[in-house]
Amino acid sequence: MLDDKPYRAGTVEVDGVTVTYRVAGPDNDRTPLVMVHGTAGSIDGHYGYLFPMMAYRQRVIALDFVEPAGATLELDQLAAQVKAVIEAELPGQAVSLMGYSLGAVVAAQVAADLQERVANLILIAGWLKTDTHQMMRNHVWARLRAEGSPTLTEYMTFCAFSPAFMNIKTLDDMRDAAKMLTITGFVDKQMDLNARIDIAAACETIPARTLCIGGTYDMMVPRHHSKQLFGAILDARYTEVPAGHAVVHERAAELFYHIDLFTRAPETYPAGTIIPAQKP
Repeated sequence: MLDDKPYRAGTVEVDGVTVTYRVAGPDNDRTPLVMVHGTAGSIDGHYGYLFPMMAYRQRVIALDFVEPAGATLELDQLAAQVKAVIEAELPGQAVSLMGYSLGAVVAAQVAADLQERVANLILIAGWLKTDTHQMMRNHVWARLRAEGSPTLTEYMTFCAFSPAFMNIKTLDDMRDAAKMLTITGFVDKQMDLNARIDIAAACETIPARTLCIGGTYDMMVPRHHSKQLFGAILDARYTEVPAGHAVVHERAAELFYHIDLFTRAPETYPAGTIIPAQKP
């Protein structure tokens, strides 16, 4: 970390809004890692485990998305926030870029936009193009939201975690976890964007060494989506973690293992490799 403080805070202006970000970790021979959170998330919400773990290994930067102006949210608006943080903190430097869920979609778009500036790319539970299965889940979400249903966050929690994880908890545990979720107008816009994703053409132009990580039991973004990213990106390799969509909570240590290895030695596995799961 940085002396006696867990991180250094920074801000950057993007399209009329102020984006906040955090920086921590040693400035060593690893390419700095930029972390992008997913829908309804934040640095703390999605990277509360991974940010400090990775910061013991290398320089890490993470941002919190800010709602831009406009009735709808577009992918390029979120990508602009990521690019602005990169330019503010690492002007002209190569970066490693990691995204989770919607953050993986944003990270892939940024990698396509910045080309060689993104040396290494990590896509966790991301997707290439929204399919009917995802649209149906988003439709149910939108109906519950429109009805003001108190079960909306319980539905989100049910979809996020694997059966194995939930079965070591009690029903009250999971319902209490659901109460921690906050749904805002910005989340509504993110969910709308989720239903309109199509980065297939962009992914074909990504030159970065890429690691695609799927969740074996992911019900929100099933693992075939990560496999599609693996197939679409030229210099990609693939691995799975036995978790649901909430892999950042369920299997943070196992996820850290793959991220740490890839950021330390990204050429360990050549393009096209299906990396074996971590041994128990």
